[in-house]
Amino acid sequence: MRDNEIMLNVERVVNKGYGMGRDSDGKIVFVEGAYPGEIVIAKVEKEKRDLIFAKTIEVVKPSPHRRVPKCPVFGKCGGCQFMDIDYKEQLKIKEEIVRDIFQRFLKMDSSFKEIVPSDIEYGYRTKIETTAFWKGEAFIGMRMKGSHKIIPIEECLLAPDKVNSLIREIPKLLTALDVPIYNFSKRKGVLKHVVFRYAFSTDQTMLIFVTKTESFKWGRMLSKLVLKKFPWIHSIIHVMNSKDSVVLRGPYRTLYGEGIIVEKYDWEDFQIPPTAFFQSNYFVSRKLADVLFDSLNLSGKEVVLDLYSGVGLFSLRISSAAKKVIGVESSRVSVKAAKANANINDRRNAFFVESDAIEFLKSYEKRADIIVLDPPRSGAGKEVMKEIIRISPNKIAYISCEPSTLVRDIKVLIDGGYSVEFVQPFDMFPQTFHVETLTLLKKVI
Repeated sequence: MRDNEIMLNVERVVNKGYGMGRDSDGKIVFVEGAYPGEIVIAKVEKEKRDLIFAKTIEVVKPSPHRRVPKCPVFGKCGGCQFMDIDYKEQLKIKEEIVRDIFQRFLKMDSSFKEIVPSDIEYGYRTKIETTAFWKGEAFIGMRMKGSHKIIPIEECLLAPDKVNSLIREIPKLLTALDVPIYNFSKRKGVLKHVVFRYAFSTDQTMLIFVTKTESFKWGRMLSKLVLKKFPWIHSIIHVMNSKDSVVLRGPYRTLYGEGIIVEKYDWEDFQIPPTAFFQSNYFVSRKLADVLFDSLNLSGKEVVLDLYSGVGLFSLRISSAAKKVIGVESSRVSVKAAKANANINDRRNAFFVESDAIEFLKSYEKRADIIVLDPPRSGAGKEVMKEIIRISPNKIAYISCEPSTLVRDIKVLIDGGYSVEFVQPFDMFPQTFHVETLTLLKKVI
């Protein structure tokens, strides 16, 4: 082996999908592309005082659960990390990641429930974001891991079939119309991203063109050509986004259709606008909403705050058995959709407020029996936690897609007089290291 290479026995997988082992001096090594029980040779990428980051270059002793990944760009595209390991083993690893982080940071060794799997391993994503680029002709693709380079794709195995048929055809139409593709390095051009949204319950597909510029004169002709080949498309949207740091944000106009897609659940229907957040996996979100609803054990007398409420997925479910639900959301588009969804489903006791969570909580002086929150990956933060403690609900349901920020915030709640009733992981994101977790806490009397 070379000087910057080490041989490792992989003990387990930790948060962010790293295999964990130790070098000959006992120093902890986080290694990409390695699984429990494996022996690998890894190249050192970065070394800190107490930690080494490395990347697998050879598997000396593979896990019996390894498999050949189905995707030809697996390992290059940054979208999937676990496609080369059996799905049952993925579930086991994710459950252990959640347990490990709760045990290490909160000293918890009980109250864990078995991870809830996804109904399907592939083709589950409700939204696929691709980036456009030009190399003699138009391509769309995924960002390479740890790089600004784009990997061209003809399909994504996480996308539904109808979305993949669009992924294969859209670049041809962009080339034929000579649509000017945005160059992120030079900051010149027009079309930045092509985004696809799909509603599983209604089979509705939304196609979204994201441009740097306010004008998109190719939009109407592009829509006509797309519809000629794919007449089943429900809506085509043009989003104007001047920021390069995010994909799907900014004002939009409808080029074709209703401008929304509808997802139907057993309990409600939801209109989803182009730029609004919605759960990535329809099948798992159904299970998550069921577990959340059942765990709250509502009597019809509760006032509930739903922070980061989006288009009202949890708010409206809870409102069917609570006295009053107030959803708090910073996105104007999502709040507008949530109000429409409350009206569509005849939920007169569900109200939605456009506000940052912290600003709303600071000014809230009324009663709240239950607080539900589903913040972004960065978590809600200490300030929000302290305001929740001040309001003093009997129950708190914290939904998170990032275990590290989840335990950070829960530590504040525990110190503020709450105890964890249960921790329930959900596999919202098969083939990736990401895991969704519902934690229910109760006030200690």
